Amino acid sequence: MIPKRAEIKPGPFAWMSSSQYLAQIGHFLGAYSLLLSTCFLGASFLVLGIMTAAFIALAAWKEFVFDLAAPPKGEGDTFADSAMDFGFYCLGALVAWGVILGAFYMKLA
Repeated sequence: MIPKRAEIKPGPFAWMSSSQYLAQIGHFLGAYSLLLSTCFLGASFLVLGIMTAAFIALAAWKEFVFDLAAPPKGEGDTFADSAMDFGFYCLGALVAWGVILGAFYMKLA
């Protein structure tokens, strides 16, 4: 007899049961923390712009080339999964830029 899969009851930590949700948080925080830590190290806006462009290009390669490859070399994801992952990388970068520019504006005010 095969045991039934336990049902997930709603509660304060039910969101952690979804691996896709946790992956999106990881993609968002990866881009966000990379750009914010670069800013905290005293980088100029030019360096942050170059870093953002390089990171987005690397994330696009990772998601649309490596992750779409067959399982021996890649993960074998679908295009929709890779697009969602890439979107959260971009969202993390966008929010980081908002925080950086907001902090810069508050410093000038």
